[in-house]
Amino acid sequence: MTTFSQAKPAGRPTWIDLSTSDMDGARAFYHALFGWDYDIGGPEFAGYTTARVGQRMAAGIGGNVGSEGAVFPVAWGLYFASHDIEADVARAVELGATVLFPAMTVGDFGRMAGCVDPGGAVFGFWQAGQHIGAEVIDEPGSAAWFELYAADAKQSRDFYSALLGAAVEAMPGDLEYYVLRHGDEQFGGIMQIDPAWGGMPPNWAIYFAVADADKAVDVAVSHGGQVLSAAEDTPFGRLATLMDPYGAVFKIIQLPS
Repeated sequence: MTTFSQAKPAGRPTWIDLSTSDMDGARAFYHALFGWDYDIGGPEFAGYTTARVGQRMAAGIGGNVGSEGAVFPVAWGLYFASHDIEADVARAVELGATVLFPAMTVGDFGRMAGCVDPGGAVFGFWQAGQHIGAEVIDEPGSAAWFELYAADAKQSRDFYSALLGAAVEAMPGDLEYYVLRHGDEQFGGIMQIDPAWGGMPPNWAIYFAVADADKAVDVAVSHGGQVLSAAEDTPFGRLATLMDPYGAVFKIIQLPS
């Protein structure tokens, strides 16, 4: 388990949140699966919900309908830490990204912006105010890994390396896979989409740590979720791909002891 008490360095994954069509249903599902407790925001924040593992912030849950009626995809999203959000958005655009929504202030909590990378995957920036981002990772119920499924892995490798100031190393093996790191710390991966996967769109996948992958799969299914990829052992832990009852896809991983 790793915990945080201050904002993360620029370029690190710092926050994840769910855009969902049913906030009450999503809260119930993830409470059953991860044991999350919640702080639910007021009307001025459209009920945006902070999920906690114990007393530590782990993730957010929000609705997928914007203030002007725009409907957004049901999906998990990833935000990278920023210390100058306007400059980071401008840098992303210089590198080929497009702006999904410009930098905006969220009360005293911080500032956020959304972008689409050159390959079509959505990501965000978060500049911390009172909200420092996730306060825990690698603990059951919290994020454990972040993985981009890319239409052009080399293009994405170069984009995120330049944007985040990250070093990149290629993983050995048949799959085209790159690991992003700052110093000795690995913080994300980029995998080439295989056409045999059936037209998967580019996206950042969130891995959540669980104590028991098989039990987590059973809980997810019993509460309306679906198994997209059955639990299997890998060198990195036992993992599975799931979809919540409202269509958001995510992964679970039982980390090696």
